[in-house]
Amino acid sequence: MHELHLMRQVVKTVEAELDRTKSATLSVVRLKVSAFSHLLSHDHATLQTTFGLAARGTRAEGAELEVVPTPTDAWCPACKRGTVVTELDATCSACGGLVIADPSMPEVVLHELVVQE
Repeated sequence: MHELHLMRQVVKTVEAELDRTKSATLSVVRLKVSAFSHLLSHDHATLQTTFGLAARGTRAEGAELEVVPTPTDAWCPACKRGTVVTELDATCSACGGLVIADPSMPEVVLHELVVQE
């Protein structure tokens, strides 16, 4: 269950950020997720449930998870061009070939925490 492991990492990062604001109550966690991420193949309810399991007993417990799909740089080995993809099974816009994700691009980025003081 890769999703649970990933959400535990998200919760760990969230808690580190919340340590700077001792009295804040977390209401929303926004993640930017690469178009190449398999997380986008899951429905929101599944991701929220998995996040809820990972957040149980932490300051992130009860927060809503928002996932923002983000375009991702990719490379087409067939025509040797860079391209930007917006979905998991995207192909090269120039030749229609399979593309490879840029390995330097992270799969998930903690974009924003919405807190109430």
